[in-house]
Amino acid sequence: MKIVLATPIYPPEIGGPAIYSQKLKEGLEKKGHEIIIVSYRGLRAYPKPLRIFVYFLKLLKSAKGCGLIYSFNLISCGLPACCVSKITGKKFFIRIGGDFLWERAVESGRTKKPLREYYEDSKTPKERFWIWLMGKVFNQAGKIIFTGDFQRKIYLKYFVIEAQKTIIIKNPFPDISFQNLAHEMQDTGYQILYAGRLLKLKNLDLLIGTFKKVLLKTDKNLTLKIIGEGPEEASLQLTINNLQLTDKVSIQRSFIQEKLFSEIKRSYLCILPSLTEITPNFALECLKLQKPILLTKETEYYEVLKDDLIFIDPQNEIDLEEKMIYLLDGGNYASYIEKIKKIPTQRSWEDVVQEHEESFIHRSH
Repeated sequence: MKIVLATPIYPPEIGGPAIYSQKLKEGLEKKGHEIIIVSYRGLRAYPKPLRIFVYFLKLLKSAKGCGLIYSFNLISCGLPACCVSKITGKKFFIRIGGDFLWERAVESGRTKKPLREYYEDSKTPKERFWIWLMGKVFNQAGKIIFTGDFQRKIYLKYFVIEAQKTIIIKNPFPDISFQNLAHEMQDTGYQILYAGRLLKLKNLDLLIGTFKKVLLKTDKNLTLKIIGEGPEEASLQLTINNLQLTDKVSIQRSFIQEKLFSEIKRSYLCILPSLTEITPNFALECLKLQKPILLTKETEYYEVLKDDLIFIDPQNEIDLEEKMIYLLDGGNYASYIEKIKKIPTQRSWEDVVQEHEESFIHRSH
């Protein structure tokens, strides 16, 4: 089958959708499928409406002779793919890994609530328009693929979606190996690590402020490394400066996945304090490397791993502070590592590719 993968980014660009689309392309090609990638590379200089229109034209051209268009998000790729599907009659599937509407609301300052709480609130006329438009995309899609039940339940509640159209294909654990964690820990002392986009929804102001309090209450030589890029970088650097943490907190730009794995291995503790993280790959990377992580409870993994991982309330600074201090105790830290070692991490890209192929072929008729 000829399949068009509509993705916002693709290697050498760095990011989750880039890695996912590349791995899926490679896996499906091994199974004999012809895969066409349509990304936004080369289009980012255009104004947004024109950019989306040009992307639509690229998709329309690439869809000739294809059996399926598979979009990696709801709006920037999903909306043009939906239009191409309407025009050409091509099958159209969509993968949901984030939430366009909530992310816009958080980044614009209209809400500071987690995803579930945001959807409980009344909506502005503009938000209601977007919900209507998103509904049109959902209606055109033959299948809607979620990465877990956390977001699927929210969408079934607040959007008009046929439950039988939804599929769950969970993210894989990365294919990596590691050396002795204790040795890696001794090499860098007590480095705390965050990796991801620098956005308001990532709740990094809370992390930096809490780090300062923990620093004052412990004799450990703590440092905090933030790896990522995004619109909040300047604001976060200002917070670091104002809290007089420039010798303790650093921001580094994103780099290739293999280097990130090494950084995780060298760190003492990883923290993901986001208002909501649906199925974060950073958490899977930490678990694969058996690295202790404090993860927001507003995530798919809370229900799945609440007896194994330590979760934090992203709206409660005291909760984060207490759990950071708890893990700075050597005994507590060692016990946590032992619990993490028992979490199964065998799910692979081969599993993901196989489940996609089954969805594309056996469920598309």
